[in-house]
Parts: sequence; C-alpha cells; structure tokens
Amino acid sequence: MGSGYGKRVPKDHWFFLKNMIHGADVIVEVLDARDVAATRLPVAERWAGSKRLLMVANKADLLREGAKKPKLENKGLVMSSKDGSEDTRMTLMRAIMERTKSRPAKALIIGYPNVGKSSIINVLAHRQVVRVSPIAGTTKDIQWIRISDDLIVSDYRGMFPKHESEGELVRKGAVKMAGEREKYAYSFAKKVLSRQPLRRWLEKKYDVDLSAAESAEDVLRLMAVRRGWFLKGGEPNLEESARHLVRAMAEAPEI
Repeated sequence: MGSGYGKRVPKDHWFFLKNMIHGADVIVEVLDARDVAATRLPVAERWAGSKRLLMVANKADLLREGAKKPKLENKGLVMSSKDGSEDTRMTLMRAIMERTKSRPAKALIIGYPNVGKSSIINVLAHRQVVRVSPIAGTTKDIQWIRISDDLIVSDYRGMFPKHESEGELVRKGAVKMAGEREKYAYSFAKKVLSRQPLRRWLEKKYDVDLSAAESAEDVLRLMAVRRGWFLKGGEPNLEESARHLVRAMAEAPEI
C-alpha cells in the first residue's frame, strides 16, 4: 500500500487467524451495518463454518433515517455497540452461547479494522476492558478476556481482503489516513451532493447550508467558511475541510 495508509495485512497474520478460528468455539464476525456485504471476510467465514459463525452488524445507529436494517444469515444480530443496555448485552451473550455447548466457550471476534470489535467486547463485559479508538489499527496484540465463568473472548486485529483498493479501505475507515486525503474528500463530497441522506447528514453535522453547492470544492469551501478555517489572507482552508471530512466519513449514514 502507498505511503500514509499503513501496510497490507501480511500472509502470516491470515495463517495465524486460520489457526485461531480452528481453536475457537464461536467466531463473531463484526460487520458495518451500513455496508454489510462490503465488510464481510468470506475466507474467514469459510474457515469458521456456518454453525460456529455469528454475524453482528454493528453501527446500526449510523444507518440513514428510514433505512431498513440489513438481513443477516443464520440468525445474525443488528445492533449498536453504543447501546450499553443489559438487554443488548444479554441478547448478544445468548446468541454466542447458543452456537456451542463448550463451557467456558471461546469466542473469537473478527472483522475489518474500525467496525467496532473492541466495543462489542466492552458491551459483553459491561465495562471498558478493551481500548476503543476511531483510528483503524488500534488493536495490535491478541488478548483473551474472561467475560464470565462460561465465556472468554479474544479481540483479534482488523483484517481485510488483499485485493481491496485503497479508496475502498479509506471509505470504510479501515486504514489510517495520513496523506492524499484531498482525493478522497473530493470524491466523498461529490457523493454528498448526489445523495440527499448524505447531504442532510453533512449539513447537520457541520451546521452548513449546501443549497448553493454545485461541486465538491463548493462543499469544502462552505464547510471551511462555516467553521472559520482560513489561510493567511482570508482564503478558505480547503485542506482542513478535507481532513475533517475524511474523518467524518466513518460516521456517515452511507459509506
């Protein structure tokens, strides 16, 4: 991968993941509820097998208004890890425990970077036991966490298919964004203008009126003016707008 995006997942990490899957009782695949199909790991799903696999579509709170919840295979769950209620916790616990008779059950949490794997574990534990960060690649080492006498879980590093393009990874928030942010900000700004749910979301988030915007540059310019991001001489700072927009992409109702 090019500079500023971090390294592709090495082959040995996939080999190790396969061994981890074979040694676990349940595999919990965390997906992004806004784009379930694009955040699945088909290879890992095959290794897991349908009986041991539980799909959990996280970030349901970020679905656009009026959007239908995604349908998941094999009684998967759609939820938001921001909902720390006991009902949500127990629903997730039951779904995991129903997939194995082993006690204590070993559940392996897998998925793309930044889909909320660590947050799911914190929901299960009913407290923050795993560091949570909006930056892709936070989880570095494997850690097993005892949730109860009957369940232990592991938060494995984020993985993604090797064929994934840089643009798609940025769009999904799956890689760190240190450079070339303007290219992706302009692309996303064009999408904002073409889709009403995204337009409404951005207007609300940045308290900006996009009714006069006709181009991606207009979007960035209006954001900069509204937020007071200026260069010397009073020119709107489009680079600052681009930086903020790329970060905000992970919270958008569509990705």
